[in-house]
Amino acid sequence: MLPHSAWDVLWDVQVKHNPQERSRQSNLEELYRDMNSAGMTATVGLRIEYLESLFLSGNEEEALKAWEDDHRGTDSSSRHDYKPEHLELGARLHALAGHPDRAREIMEQLFDLYPKWDMSVMLSVFRAHTGVKSAPHHDTAKTIYINLKERMGNTMTLEHYDTCFVGFLQARHLRYSRQVFGDMVKDGRLATSFFPKEIEVVLKRLHMLYRLGTDIEKMTSIALQVLKILPQAYHSHIFDSWMRSAVIMKAPDVATQILDMMFNRGYRPETIHFNLLLKALFRTKDEPRVLKAENIGWRMIEETRKASSEKSSAEPAPEMIAKKAALIAETVLDSDAARKVPKANMTTFSLIMQHHATNLQWEHVDYLTRQLKETDLQPNADFMNVVMDNYCRKGKYADAWKTYKSLTDVPEGAPEVFPDGSSIRCLWKVLRLALGDHATQDDCNLPTPRQLLAETVLWWARCSSRRDIERFRTGLAAANHKAITSLMLHCFSYVQDFAGSLVALHVMRSHLSIFPTDDTAEILQKQAAWVDMQRETKSVRSQYFHSQNNKINLEKLGRVYYVLMEKRLERAGLTEDDFDHMSDEELGDLGLNLLSEFVRVVLKRSYPPEAVEAMIDDAKKEVGVPDMSTGDLDAFAVA
Repeated sequence: MLPHSAWDVLWDVQVKHNPQERSRQSNLEELYRDMNSAGMTATVGLRIEYLESLFLSGNEEEALKAWEDDHRGTDSSSRHDYKPEHLELGARLHALAGHPDRAREIMEQLFDLYPKWDMSVMLSVFRAHTGVKSAPHHDTAKTIYINLKERMGNTMTLEHYDTCFVGFLQARHLRYSRQVFGDMVKDGRLATSFFPKEIEVVLKRLHMLYRLGTDIEKMTSIALQVLKILPQAYHSHIFDSWMRSAVIMKAPDVATQILDMMFNRGYRPETIHFNLLLKALFRTKDEPRVLKAENIGWRMIEETRKASSEKSSAEPAPEMIAKKAALIAETVLDSDAARKVPKANMTTFSLIMQHHATNLQWEHVDYLTRQLKETDLQPNADFMNVVMDNYCRKGKYADAWKTYKSLTDVPEGAPEVFPDGSSIRCLWKVLRLALGDHATQDDCNLPTPRQLLAETVLWWARCSSRRDIERFRTGLAAANHKAITSLMLHCFSYVQDFAGSLVALHVMRSHLSIFPTDDTAEILQKQAAWVDMQRETKSVRSQYFHSQNNKINLEKLGRVYYVLMEKRLERAGLTEDDFDHMSDEELGDLGLNLLSEFVRVVLKRSYPPEAVEAMIDDAKKEVGVPDMSTGDLDAFAVA
């Protein structure tokens, strides 16, 4: 008979094997049975390793049943039922399996019997409660969080708080997320110094909290709370974010009230705050508000003209906040602050120029352009967007693209403009208008749709490292996510690039989490109708839009799309009632895979499947995403 030490060596060898190896679990099971046959009683440690391995190898139900059998003490040869390690394992496994109630019951047993046991298991049970869409479970998670704080006291680290913070964020529970953020600050785990790295840590979590500000009321509740708890040096940045939300959510009265609040509290609103007010007022298109914005903007420009312009650059937020902290007493608060406007910056000029260009008041635009040359202000994305948009209005599409390249593709060391989401959206608008104009559709000075999509992919890759990445995504997608996808598809449609359209849809989903809409299907069907016509003679194609063929072909393709949808739902065993229980992402992917199948079906009518896949692969390579998936069925698998 093997000695205990030999069994331990055999067990350790199997446990240390790669968990992904298929033989590992079967070897452990065989070894465990052999130990029992040899009369060796497994220690609680070995039993836990075995059950963990069984669970993690995909046999969740079997592992949970084995644990429950242990807990009921059905195997008299080995009793682990109320040992703390075994109880902790049960709580963790049930938490991982998505059984919050059972996990909580076991955890309560554990701490009733062993009050001083390691409290990290509470975090696993907490996350199981925030991981389900149930308000009562979220309330229970709040109770677990409070108990955790009471038990851990000063030993609770920022990592512990973060686990709870992220849990409530994922549950989309604003009030509880705000409470955890506030506790992090009040308990001295956050915002304890003004070193840039520490400020970056604060801002990262603050921007995570902002994601729950999905309407102006929620954003206001966030802003008012963090203004109370964060040091004064952060307040300008908070007012900035709050006003941006008011602009995006089209709440001009709120933007005005925020500026009034700053004055009333003794702050000196900065140029950035006034610029956001101008944006909010201009967007209303309400004449009194627009005139008010115009008046404020010109007064700011006059302040710039009267004073010697200070050369400004966009500093990262942590550095700006650190500077404010050093100068807080003399530059931020001023109880006697006069309600005067600050000097204009490049964004102010851009807003006023855009306003006058929209009204075709080119004399004002020319005057402001001359005024700008007398300042030291550096171009920024707002200015670039205005210039591109003005060229677009005049039909000078190549000049718009040239402006973009001249300001963003600069020699190393030269000042560069970083495009925002509106910049990229403007480029797609320029390209669509150019391709729809017979005079410019073949202009070699403009990018092709694939080249512009590649530029979009590169731009988004650069955005991905930024803390405020959501702002760039919002700028590209605008309030209506349909707009940017429609712009892209129309561009690919003009050049009859059906494979490019498919790649564009998947780029939007995989890179920007923007899914197709019902309009997307309609645009693709119209594009498919033209692709389908390539099999006809030239004379038939020339009369396509003037004959009944257009309508007939569209109806036929509409039926094809509908049949594909029905068959897909049938294969997946889904009905329309199931849609109510699916997440937005699941619904989006379902629609995208359907569109991908539809594109391949249409292309396969004109090309062999290997040629269809080659066309799609060529498009992916040209765009710079050669390894990106483009649907769950390839051309060989579709009808």
